[in-house]
Amino acid sequence: MKALAVLLAAAAVLPISAQTALGGRFHLLAPSGNLRDVTGGTPGLGAAAFVTIPLSRGLVLRPLVGVQLLPKGDTVGLPGTKSSASSTELMIEALWFPDEDPDRGAYLLGAMGGQQWRVVATGSSPSNRNSTRIGASGGLGFQFSPRLGVEARIFWSPVEADLTATGLMVAATVRF
Repeated sequence: MKALAVLLAAAAVLPISAQTALGGRFHLLAPSGNLRDVTGGTPGLGAAAFVTIPLSRGLVLRPLVGVQLLPKGDTVGLPGTKSSASSTELMIEALWFPDEDPDRGAYLLGAMGGQQWRVVATGSSPSNRNSTRIGASGGLGFQFSPRLGVEARIFWSPVEADLTATGLMVAATVRF
């Protein structure tokens, strides 16, 4: 029975598979709010792998898996403590191209999915916090060619009651 379900799912995806493309996103993060206080405002890096699935001429879905790393920085209000943060995410992004050309031009984007956060503090107040939460982001992008694009977005995820991950992300995207 499981084999039949897998075969039916594969058959349903075949018409889409000819139009899909694999890609990657490489980004810089600038934390704000609580996340900036915890990590001392240290900028971070991230990367993601995605699949583009065109739904119509101007609408594209982009499921992705990614990681973010914010290196150790001085924790505000806790002298002698340094904290780092990282997350792993599984998201679905929606891209809307007003000119209906997903290979060139400006687009709006929105994303939602799950994020696994880890915040580690060392020094005078050590701690280790892990949580899985919903995350969201939104912003603007520009596709220079069928392969290269750039994006600017804000992100949000409520890590814990006293910590919300927010900030700005600037990214370069590549489609293969």
